[in-house]
Amino acid sequence: MRKHRCVAIGLWMICQVWWGIGITKQLRAEGASEAPGFLTQVTWATVKITNPGSTASGFLVELPTGQWMLVSAAHVFSTMKGEECTIILHRRGEDGRIATYPQTVAIRRENKDLWKKHPTADVAALKIDVQHDANLGVLPYDCLATEEVLKKLPLEPGLIVRALGFPHANIFKGNPEEFGIARLGCIASYPLFPTKENPHFLVDMNTFEGDSGGPVFALAGRNGESRDAGGLSSGYVIGLVSGQHFVDEEFKLIYQSGKFRHRMGLAIIVPSVFIRETIDRLMALTGNSGP
Repeated sequence: MRKHRCVAIGLWMICQVWWGIGITKQLRAEGASEAPGFLTQVTWATVKITNPGSTASGFLVELPTGQWMLVSAAHVFSTMKGEECTIILHRRGEDGRIATYPQTVAIRRENKDLWKKHPTADVAALKIDVQHDANLGVLPYDCLATEEVLKKLPLEPGLIVRALGFPHANIFKGNPEEFGIARLGCIASYPLFPTKENPHFLVDMNTFEGDSGGPVFALAGRNGESRDAGGLSSGYVIGLVSGQHFVDEEFKLIYQSGKFRHRMGLAIIVPSVFIRETIDRLMALTGNSGP
């Protein structure tokens, strides 16, 4: 009996190592001697997007070809004015300090949108060509969970997930270096599959204006217990923030009437399957072979 238990434990440990290696081996180091854990990597990859018409969140994805994509909610791009936006990246100086690294990105040319929107989901992707630096964070395409991966995690009600974003970015800065604010919540809706019939799911988490387009991610293993071979957390992007739910309550007094808006604390998330489809469509449209 003891022998069988030892064999089972050994197989379980091998599976945990396999999960971590399969997810983290493509992650780009942010300047340290060893690649960072997934939580640090997704923090570096999440960027603040600024434009006179829209200030929101997004994240960087690198294709196997080396091409970089800026991913966000489609409504973030559609409300932007003009032909450019600015994304706040980061790098380390010679003294080791982290500094912001703003980059200008073209979003339109001759009144034609350069970004690609998913035909049904609130997701958009834009090919970007910024100055690459070894200290910049970017996530590999394989970190975008497929439907099969979402089922293996397993994505189900109560699963602990995390999100990064820039709430009220015009008036609030969580830290001087302008990294995204991390929050914790759990899957709050059911059913989740198939994603074609359930194009949104809910997360029990407060979101605010400016969070739209930020990544939602889960660590490998049930409720994030899994670690890779080096002891670092590993995971997948499972979607992006599209909106939030409110309840409006009207009131009427003798001399005054109006409406209160109550935040329900439920974020609306678009599954990562639609992010992958959007990137694939953009690559096909521009004549590049997909991942």
